[in-house]
This record gives sequence, structure tokens and C-alpha cells, in this order.
Amino acid sequence: MKISELLELTQSKKLADIAKESLDIGEKRTVEALKKAGCYSISGKRGWHFDGKSSVLEQSIYEYSTPSKRGIDSPQKEVSATLEKATVVTNPNFQLSNEPENKQVGKPTIQPTKNKTSKPAMKKVTYEIEEQLHDELKIKSIREKRTVSEIVNEIIKRGLQ
Repeated sequence: MKISELLELTQSKKLADIAKESLDIGEKRTVEALKKAGCYSISGKRGWHFDGKSSVLEQSIYEYSTPSKRGIDSPQKEVSATLEKATVVTNPNFQLSNEPENKQVGKPTIQPTKNKTSKPAMKKVTYEIEEQLHDELKIKSIREKRTVSEIVNEIIKRGLQ
């Protein structure tokens, strides 16, 4: 948009509205660009004004605007700069079934061992269990002042012996 067009619009509209509707830069950067071009506003008087060379009025406001901190001038460019193409990864070992499965989520959490008598290394995993069993585990952990993980580890150890 030419500076002359912008100055004309400021006589009837707020600069914030003009920037939002017609420009690719925000109100603050538009104000900065107008000041760089030699334009000024008068308190109590509507719009922006210019008394300099008429050649400046024929230039684009974008010639006086500074690039954003990220170096992107328009919202469209900003959106396209942040989009990445999606890639589809297929896993030949993946099969859908109705049977419940054990799922592991995240990276294993390994606690460093200081000596042979310290706690064994632990691994964070996610298993699906019946809701009622989980509720009973929580109640048991509160009564015994232990964590659900400690109780589950103990039950699994007994079941594997």
C-alpha cells in the first residue's frame, strides 16, 4: 500500500483497523514505518499527515517497515515458514487385534546404582488394567502408605515365582 493511500485512510479510520484489514504488518510497525517516512500525527486531530517530498507519498509503506524479529514480514509467510511436510511411517510389525496389549510409553527411567544393596534399576512402563483393579490398588496404597508402583512390583514378582 502506498503511503498516500494510507494517509488518506487514516482520515476516516483508525490506524489499528487499517493495519488489521489492509496491511501485512501490525499497528506498531506501521506507526514506526510512517515515522521513518516523515509522517506525523497531531494530538486531537484525526489521521496522519505529511509535509515532505511528494515522491515519498508514492512509495510503499513496506519500504519503511522493519522486518519482524523472526525476519518474516507477513502472516502468510509466517505460517508457511512454520509448516513442515508430514511424513508417513509404516510399521510392518503393527497389527490390530482385540486382545489387550502391554504398552510401553516413553524412555526407560534408570536410576544410578551406588552399591549392590541399593534399589534395582526401574523402568517406566504403561499397562492397561481394569478400572476396578486400579481403584483397589489406589485404596490399598493409601492404607499401606506405599505407592501403587511398589505394590504392583511386589504382586508381579510373586506372580513370576
